[in-house]
Amino acid sequence: MQAFLRSILVAGALLGATPALAQNWAEAPRPPEGAAPNQAVPPLDAQGGYLTPNRDLSPAQTSWHVRAALNVAALGCRDALEAETIAEYNQLLAVHRDALAQADASVKAQFRLRHAAEWENEHDHAMTRVYNFFAQPPAHEAFCAVAHEVLREALAVKQEEFEAFALGALPRLEAPFTGFYRAYDQYRTTLAAWREGAAGVTLASIVPARMRMPLVP
Repeated sequence: MQAFLRSILVAGALLGATPALAQNWAEAPRPPEGAAPNQAVPPLDAQGGYLTPNRDLSPAQTSWHVRAALNVAALGCRDALEAETIAEYNQLLAVHRDALAQADASVKAQFRLRHAAEWENEHDHAMTRVYNFFAQPPAHEAFCAVAHEVLREALAVKQEEFEAFALGALPRLEAPFTGFYRAYDQYRTTLAAWREGAAGVTLASIVPARMRMPLVP
């Protein structure tokens, strides 16, 4: 009987220790930058780049996407440089008015050629994707920092050089978002490993090795 009671006490002690065993895996990894657990991330291409709305653009489209990104910054970057950002964006529209008008006309001509009677709907849909891309909250702070720099630099560019400037500016404006995507993909990998490990620890904790031994009275 004494041996039986000792076995019960050992089993109880093991079960009571289960929370301690769980301490190493109880807290799941969290999404980066306060992102949602179901955050959508674009797929990768064969070279490992994200298929964002800024891929495979003509020079005119690139210029227009830069303008869209800076428009998002002027509307949404509510930081210490807010007033400066708005003023510089309005100045950009004036300084590069002709270059931007040409880019707009060229982009719309491309949509007319590709989509015929549906070009306006397709154009609106495409531009909505671009605006939504640059308005993603998780990368907002980093994006605003880059946008401030790009705006200042753009004002010093000659009008005939704006298209060439945009080719280098767009990847910079996109980088905070692709950087976030990579961090989020790493989070999903870490979460999957955590779940696998947590499941193994849970099973081991529920049925300790000593509990599986026969009790001898």
